[in-house]
Amino acid sequence: MYMIIGGSGFLGRYCIKNVLEKTNEKIIATYANTIPQCEKNPRIQWYPLDVTDINAIKTLAMDVDNKTKIIYLAAFHHPDKVEESPEHAWDINIVALANAVNAFHNAKCLYYSSTDTVYGEGTKDKKFVETDKCAPVNTYGRQKVLAEQITLAKGFNVVRFPFIFGSSLVENRPHFFDKIKSDIENEKMVEMFDDSYRSTLSFNQCAGFLVDLIEKYGKCNARIINIAADDKMSKYDAAIALADKYGLNKNLIKPISVKSTNGIFKAKRAETAVLDNSLLKKLLNLKSIKLEL
Repeated sequence: MYMIIGGSGFLGRYCIKNVLEKTNEKIIATYANTIPQCEKNPRIQWYPLDVTDINAIKTLAMDVDNKTKIIYLAAFHHPDKVEESPEHAWDINIVALANAVNAFHNAKCLYYSSTDTVYGEGTKDKKFVETDKCAPVNTYGRQKVLAEQITLAKGFNVVRFPFIFGSSLVENRPHFFDKIKSDIENEKMVEMFDDSYRSTLSFNQCAGFLVDLIEKYGKCNARIINIAADDKMSKYDAAIALADKYGLNKNLIKPISVKSTNGIFKAKRAETAVLDNSLLKKLLNLKSIKLEL
């Protein structure tokens, strides 16, 4: 059985999709507020969960045994909002996670969803490997580093994701990708950074690689794994790829500099964080990983 904590979000819905496609396992998926109105599937059981409610976590843990495979996605993850409400973010990102990994101690495996923001500022020519020192530049990144340490201390795994770009499976909640696509289709100009680089992948690829790791290894001896593409890509590059895929007007995509947004973001951001994916390719016997929209 899979248990997906935060299954109603963008990545969570793709994790559910990939578990259904790649396995015969049943799924317990949690949601925070409104039960997802997706197509009913007898293999999915939706469970309401406030991750900060320790009693609810303990109740959910009653369904966990040594065959349970857990994907932990729940987080308070917008850097600006974390900067505004660091105590609230701490309760979700640190306290709730600590309670969960403690309660789920007998699971077959647990993979915690982290991010390239833990590495801090990089360069176009530097690919961060899993053993590099973490030097996050904002409160969100620092909380993710601590959450990773908590997860690892319980003997579980961490996966670090890049900027994820793709269409939403969540009802009435478009992703950044969908908004860009809609604007271009409606002949609106969109501005995209051309001097900030990530190892961009789609939601489906990130979820698929994660499920592949779990199915092949369960608890993996490689404790931390970067899930990332081979190539560095700016958000402008990603928007051009979107336009190419759907035959849209690329002239409506305007490149801009990150420095032109000075003062817009409350939380400092790393301009570039490119990830090395050699370990992932070795573990899954892959020759190359390219963005697939």
